[in-house]
Amino acid sequence: MTQPPALRPQHKQTQRFSRQVTTPLLAALAASSVMAQPQGDAPRRQLEEVVVTAQKRSQSLTDVPVSVTALSGDRLADAGIENLSDLSEYAPNFKLVDSGFIPNIYMRGVGSGSNQGFELSVGIFADGVHLGRPHQTRSAFMDLERVEVLRGPQSILFGKNAIAGALSLISAKPGQEFEFDLSALTGRSDDDKQEISGAVSVPVTDSFGFRLAGRVREEEGYMYNEVLDRDEPAVDEDAWRLTLAYAPNDTMDSTLKLEKSTRKQTGRTYEMTRDSALTRCSGEDTEMNRRRAADAPEEGEIDTYNATLNIDWHLEAGTLTSVTSKTGYDSADLFDADSSSFDTLYIFGTEDYDQFSQELRFTSPTGGFVEYIAGVFYQQNDLHFYEEGPLKVRTGGVQPTGICAIDTQVVVDTYIDRDFYVDTEAWSAFFQFTLNWTPTLRTTFGLRKVEEEKTSSREFRIYDDENRGAADPATLILLDNLRINPHSLDGEREASNLLPLVNLQWDATDTMMTYISYTEGAKSGSYDARGNNDRDEFNGGGRNYEYDDELADAWEIGAKMTLAEGTADLNIALFYVEYTDMQVSVYDGSSAFNVLNAGEALTQGIELDGRWLVTDWFQLTGAVAYLDFEWTEYNNGPCFVGRSDSNADGSCVLTGMENVQTPEWTGTLSTHFTTPLPGNLLLGLTLDANYKDDHFTSSDLDPRGFQEATTRYNGRLQIGADDGRWNVALVGKNLSDETTMGASAATLLDVGGYRATIEPARTVYLEGRYRY
Repeated sequence: MTQPPALRPQHKQTQRFSRQVTTPLLAALAASSVMAQPQGDAPRRQLEEVVVTAQKRSQSLTDVPVSVTALSGDRLADAGIENLSDLSEYAPNFKLVDSGFIPNIYMRGVGSGSNQGFELSVGIFADGVHLGRPHQTRSAFMDLERVEVLRGPQSILFGKNAIAGALSLISAKPGQEFEFDLSALTGRSDDDKQEISGAVSVPVTDSFGFRLAGRVREEEGYMYNEVLDRDEPAVDEDAWRLTLAYAPNDTMDSTLKLEKSTRKQTGRTYEMTRDSALTRCSGEDTEMNRRRAADAPEEGEIDTYNATLNIDWHLEAGTLTSVTSKTGYDSADLFDADSSSFDTLYIFGTEDYDQFSQELRFTSPTGGFVEYIAGVFYQQNDLHFYEEGPLKVRTGGVQPTGICAIDTQVVVDTYIDRDFYVDTEAWSAFFQFTLNWTPTLRTTFGLRKVEEEKTSSREFRIYDDENRGAADPATLILLDNLRINPHSLDGEREASNLLPLVNLQWDATDTMMTYISYTEGAKSGSYDARGNNDRDEFNGGGRNYEYDDELADAWEIGAKMTLAEGTADLNIALFYVEYTDMQVSVYDGSSAFNVLNAGEALTQGIELDGRWLVTDWFQLTGAVAYLDFEWTEYNNGPCFVGRSDSNADGSCVLTGMENVQTPEWTGTLSTHFTTPLPGNLLLGLTLDANYKDDHFTSSDLDPRGFQEATTRYNGRLQIGADDGRWNVALVGKNLSDETTMGASAATLLDVGGYRATIEPARTVYLEGRYRY
C-alpha cells in the first residue's frame, strides 16, 4: 500500500545549494516535466511529481489540501508569461487588470479597487516576503523556479491579507553546478518588443555560490494616440537580481537576495468608448479600437528594491527559519485623468513606500504522529502618496446644453493637491499542526493571532493656480457642488483578529486524496487616500475616511487524483465563502473614487485542473472554473448614469447582483506536441486556448462596461537540440487579436462619456535561447 504523505519519505526541504536542474527541451515544452519510467510492470509513461511549498514545506502537489495552480519556470517562459497579467490567463478564477491608476487583482471574484489606501486581497509573496501594495505587482517577472497560485483564504501560513488567496513567486537559486541561461526575443506586430534576459549561477566553493539574473525589455505600445502622434503604452524596463548562497556547515544554509528594477512607461491604456458632451464637440474617436486622444504627455517611472536574507538552521528537533526583508518602491507619474483631448485634469503623483519585515518559523520533521509549524511575524511599513495638478471644469462637464460654444467654455480654472500618509505596524503569531491518526487519515489545526496599528492623514487643498494663490470663493462654491472641497483628516486605528483553520484529509485510495477544510480570513482596514471631500454621507469622504477590516468564512472540499496508471492526474475543489464588510472602491458619480465597506457577499463554485500524457510526445493540460458571486447585502452601492431606481441619497441597491470582474466560467486548455528530427533535434508545438466568460468591468455594473465572453489563443513553434542546450521559437499571443476591456468607468467631469482600459493586442515574436 502506498503510504500517506505524512508517513512516506519527504523531499529534502533545503540543500546546501538548491540547484535548478536544466531540463531537456521536451520538459520545456510541457506544462510540467514528463519522464519515462520503465520499471517492472509499471507503464513506460508517467507524469513527474510536481513539488510545491504551498504549506511552507516541500510537498507533492497531490498531497496539498488547497486549490493550487503551479507553473514551472520553463512553462512560464514557453507561454510568454512576462507578468502577473499574463499569468491570469493560465490560472482560472484569478484576474489582474490595469485600472489606469494601479493594477487590480481578483481571486474568485474578490479583489481591491483603485486606491492607494488598499491592502491587496490576494497576498503576493516573493520568496516568502509579503508584497502588499498594488505597485509591487509591477516588479520584474524573471528567472523564476515556479509560481504557485493558491485560491481561498491562506491566513495561517501566509498572513492576514491573503483573504482571497495568495501568489507565491519562487526565484531560481544558486546551484551546485555552473549554469548559464540566455534568451532574446524580437517582435514585429502591433506591439513591437525586444527583450534580453539571462542568468548565470556559479558555485565558487563547496559552501558558497551566487546567481546573477537580469532582464532588459522594450515595448513600443499597441495603442495609437492621435493627439500626440505616438504609440502607447511604450515600456522600458530593466531588472537585476543577485542571490548569494552560503552553507558553512551541514546544519546551516542561507541566501541573500538583492533585487533592483526600473520600469518606465509612456502613455496609458485608457481610451474613450462612448461619446460625451465634450467629445461630441471635439469629434474624438470613441470606438473601442485601440485609438486614444489623451492630450497630456503621460509618463511614469517606478523603481523597486528588495533585500531578503533567509537563514535555515537544521536541528535535530526540526528547522528554524529566519526571513528578514527590506523592500519598497518610489514612483512618479503623470496621468491624464479625463483621458480625452480636453485638459480637464492632469495629475502628477508620487508614491514612496518602505517596508521592513521579520519572520521566525520553526518546522518539525515529518513522519511522526504530530507535525507542526509555528512562528512569529512583524512588519512595519509607511506609504506617502502625493499628487497635484490643474483642474478645469467646463459647462459640458456638469450641465451640457448641446451647444458646443457653451459646453466647452471653462467655468472653473483652479489647482489642487493631495497629501496622504499611512504608517502600519503589525504583529502576529501562528501555528499549524497535523495529527496523523492512521496511515490514511489526518487532521490539521491552525491559528493565527494578528495585532495591527495604523496612523494616517489626508490633506486636500485648492488653489487659484500652481503658484498656490488663494482660491476664489466662487470657485470653492462651484467645486463643492461637485463634491470637491478642501479638507484635512487624520486618524488612528487598532485591529485584532484571531483566524482559525480546521482541515481533515483522507486517502480514499492509493491514488486519491480527499479533504475538507474550514478557515477564516481577514483583510486590513485602513484609510481612504483618494477622497475629494469630508462629507458625512453614505459615500462621503469624511464618513468613509476610515474603513473596517474585511472578513471571510470559507469552506472547501476537494480531491486530488492520479489516474491512468500515472499518465494523468485530476484535481477538483468546491468552495463556499461568505464575506462581510467587503471593501470596495466606488466612483461617486462626479470626481472621485471612495472606499466603503459594502456589506455581505457570497462566492461559491468549483475548480478543476489536470494533465494527461497521451503519448510520450503529446500532452494535454487544462483547467476550468465556475464562479457564482452574489452580493447578499449591498444596499448603498454605486449607481451608473441612467439608472432610475436610485435611493434618495443617490446610492443604488446591488443586493442579489454580481461583482465587478466575476466571469462565471474561466478555463484554459493547452496541447503540447514534440517529435524528434534528424541531427539530434527536437520539434515542439504548443497551442493554448484561454477562455473568460462575459463580465462587468466597473463596480457600478454599468452596461457600457460589459465585456463579452472571449477566447484568446497563444501558440509556440520551436526547434532545438534534444538535450535542451539551445532552441529557436516563433511565439504568438492573442493570435485572434481580441480587443477586450480590462477596467472601465464614467469619464471625469464630462457628462455621458465612458472610458475603458484596453488589454494587449496580438503579439508575434521570434525567440532564441541558449542554456548550459
